[in-house]
Amino acid sequence: MSRQPHAATLRAGLSPRQRIWQAVRQAPGRDCGGFTIDDISRAAKVEVTTVREYFKGLVAAGYLGREEAPHRGQNARYWLVRDAGIEAPRVRRDGSEVTQGLGQEQMWRTLRMLNGDTNARELAAHASTSRAPVTEAAAAQYLSTLRQAGYLDIVRPRPTGKAGTSHRARYRMKPFPHGAAPGPKPPMLCRAKVVFDPNLMAVVWAPEITEEAAIHG
Repeated sequence: MSRQPHAATLRAGLSPRQRIWQAVRQAPGRDCGGFTIDDISRAAKVEVTTVREYFKGLVAAGYLGREEAPHRGQNARYWLVRDAGIEAPRVRRDGSEVTQGLGQEQMWRTLRMLNGDTNARELAAHASTSRAPVTEAAAAQYLSTLRQAGYLDIVRPRPTGKAGTSHRARYRMKPFPHGAAPGPKPPMLCRAKVVFDPNLMAVVWAPEITEEAAIHG
């Protein structure tokens, strides 16, 4: 399960890194002098330290070019080298790719594209990629939790005590009123065992906690 940004860090549904990336894509290129960390901090409304940290990874991964300031007291300048598109690159400080959370994104994208129902085995097969393989167990957990959160209907439950392909539970995306369809960003299963919907910037489901579980959990 992936760690999700707290709603307080989001503006208009965008994480700080997404806002930084959008500002970078709109900033002047190298031929026009490039941009500084302060420029992007102001444009994206993100703390300088957050921009600096992300820039380290973007430079290491080859998304940004960097030129040291010619004089002491001046800021280094950056420019976009490789445009990866709308979505902000997922990189660590050393430039390596972060794949955590991709599996859930791929499963959500697959569910939104399906015209019919599916089960955990089928979802895992269709959603898996070489970058982020999806196990059947992960797909089963995702399907089950999304049903509890109100996104899916179960069209055929798995019979108690039954095993095998023909007895897997089958799910279908719930019909939503016009204008209320789920957004493109995936509802995420967080470490706190809640479902966070970045389209709504809200926790949309949390497991019921009994008094006994609260005391002894």
